[in-house]
Amino acid sequence: MTATGARFATEFDEPPTPRGLPAVFSRGGDPDVLVADRMTRGTGILGRIQAASGAVMLKVRTDGRPVRVRVDLHVDSAAQASWSRAATPGRGERELPRLVMVRAQGTARAAVLINRQRGRLRMVEAHAWVEFDLGPDEMGPDELLIIELADPAVPRWAEPAFSPLAPIGVRINEVEVTARADADETAATTVTGPAAQLAGLASAGGLVGARGRTEGRPRTRFVVVNVPAPTVRCRLRIATASTPPAAFRHPTGDWLRRQRGQTVLKAVRVARRGAGYALFEASPFTRPPHPDRLVVHAANLVDGTACPVRATAQTDDVLDVSVERTAPGPVLIGLAEPAAPAVRRRLAELVCQVVEVAW
Repeated sequence: MTATGARFATEFDEPPTPRGLPAVFSRGGDPDVLVADRMTRGTGILGRIQAASGAVMLKVRTDGRPVRVRVDLHVDSAAQASWSRAATPGRGERELPRLVMVRAQGTARAAVLINRQRGRLRMVEAHAWVEFDLGPDEMGPDELLIIELADPAVPRWAEPAFSPLAPIGVRINEVEVTARADADETAATTVTGPAAQLAGLASAGGLVGARGRTEGRPRTRFVVVNVPAPTVRCRLRIATASTPPAAFRHPTGDWLRRQRGQTVLKAVRVARRGAGYALFEASPFTRPPHPDRLVVHAANLVDGTACPVRATAQTDDVLDVSVERTAPGPVLIGLAEPAAPAVRRRLAELVCQVVEVAW
């Protein structure tokens, strides 16, 4: 056995061959997926995070060129089950959105807000896309790309609204690395909401569909902005949605662990979700508030510091929010209605949809 850098190898082991550009990593068992730290490797996906943070190390040859990295993150029912096993939510605790920071080469690059869409019969899986650039000197001579998922620095005013231990259970479906040329830089400064989420410029709960490319319904009152410009404007459409269902809890009784007990629990969850939808649609108190009644906050997710923010109502349900970034890093925008009636808080919650992002 011989030492090879920080690892050990036998005489029969050969050094892994780095993957050339363009490179797509979609299987955790490939030889150029060198290290999976607190991540379970997958067969049809890269892997699934199993702790409060996790990382994957990829071997990719860039030949000294700047590259663009694109990551597909995914939250499904198995992700929620893994989270419930570690976080042990209390009875009646609701399923909250996940706020996850994505780091590369040890530096925070972007953040995503993932929240499963609430359906009448089941929860709909959500995808979140992250896209960032790496300079030619950031890969180093070892040709290693290290991607890490972790909790961001959530400001105090937003902490109760997000799930703790957010990275647990999150799937990394694939990582795509392509060469970035000067021609990739676009002069356009305004993109639509779905295009911004698909490109990783903004995140408002994630996209739905088999490939994660459909916007879906609004499901959170927060938006993450990853645009690196010093000033960014987001146009948001205000709405309301039914309150989120109770978070999945692993049964503790022996009978509930059996197949018949699992069937009963599933039927109860579906009935509660349907009842919540019926109350939301029938109640006259679930109309969305006027944008002038909302309070808007913004904070940098690297250190949690507040960012200057201005909000202007455009119509009865559209709000323009301008944020000035005080330091590099993703920014969290949050809406709140301090004067919301108690009846509405029990039946519905404030949500927003990204109409466009401009910088």
